[in-house]
Amino acid sequence: MPIVGFGFDKLHVERKEQFTKEDKLKNSIQIDSVKETKLKTSDKTEADAILILFSFRLEYGKAGDIDFKGHIIFYESEDKVKEIIDSWNKNKKMPGDFSAFIFNFILAKSNLKALELEEVVGLPLHLKLPKFRIK
Repeated sequence: MPIVGFGFDKLHVERKEQFTKEDKLKNSIQIDSVKETKLKTSDKTEADAILILFSFRLEYGKAGDIDFKGHIIFYESEDKVKEIIDSWNKNKKMPGDFSAFIFNFILAKSNLKALELEEVVGLPLHLKLPKFRIK
């Protein structure tokens, strides 16, 4: 399952207030659209591919928020592309194994970028990092 393209189209981070105990951290990932696209493989040929648009959001209550929008280009056989597109068009869902693969990829890329931006603006980290402890 090769991902041949990825990028963030929108990066928004804002710290409004100090994060307090009352503020709750909420996160969400959403697939906004799944479309068929063409991938240029040489000067004269094109191959079927899938363009996935997604949103990733972290809300820190009154303290701030992080909002990303991005895209993934996925290359696969013509039959697999058709299966994924048909599933999306039918019920706005992707096949299970493909869906898990895409969500895990989005989480990996978005979590890394969110950690970087949280540090820049002074929001608390949304993931616990490992710590060294002496016993």
